[in-house]
Amino acid sequence: MKIDLATWSRREHFEFYREFQEPYWGCCVDLEISKLLQRSKEQGFSFTAALLFAATKAANQIDNLRYRLVGDDVIAFDTVHISNVFMRANTLFSFGYVEYRNDFQQHCNDFAKKQEHARKATQIFMDEESGQANALHFSALPWLNFSSMSHARAFSASEGCPKISIGKISEQTKTKTLPFSVHVHHGFVDGYHMSQYLDALQDLLNQPDWAIPA
Repeated sequence: MKIDLATWSRREHFEFYREFQEPYWGCCVDLEISKLLQRSKEQGFSFTAALLFAATKAANQIDNLRYRLVGDDVIAFDTVHISNVFMRANTLFSFGYVEYRNDFQQHCNDFAKKQEHARKATQIFMDEESGQANALHFSALPWLNFSSMSHARAFSASEGCPKISIGKISEQTKTKTLPFSVHVHHGFVDGYHMSQYLDALQDLLNQPDWAIPA
């Protein structure tokens, strides 16, 4: 849906930040992932696939994380999907698109197929959809326990896709956490909306009843 800028409550904020060379801001938090990790081990599904599913499911609950700049228009997408960094067999990477269908079993199947495709991929984009605006940009750095994150980015391309990175799992006593970094376009997302998103995601991780394997 195209947003009518003349009546949009965020118009002044959007027009202010769209003039910035770097309109993105971000934060890094520790997600508590003990229950989802345990469930993935018991049920045999990919923890990474499950976490990306939860992160996308939570994002689709927050209007502001579905706003994008397409040309000169602000578009509110009904659903946002996944553009993920998949590692090839030679340790290079390719971008791959996974459609979000709110169906965990289907998501796991689609994610696994894209992983298998990536092992033999020879191009940086495995599919045309990876460059679409209706996506969240994901990457995983399971080797690093980071507390902040920055991204390589073309400043002229500020379509507003959130950029999300996850890091190495850490264990303290019986609690397992991982760093979760989110960068968003300030013309669309403020701190209030970021907190809504992170709270919604943590709620999904605390009660992973949705994670029913195929």
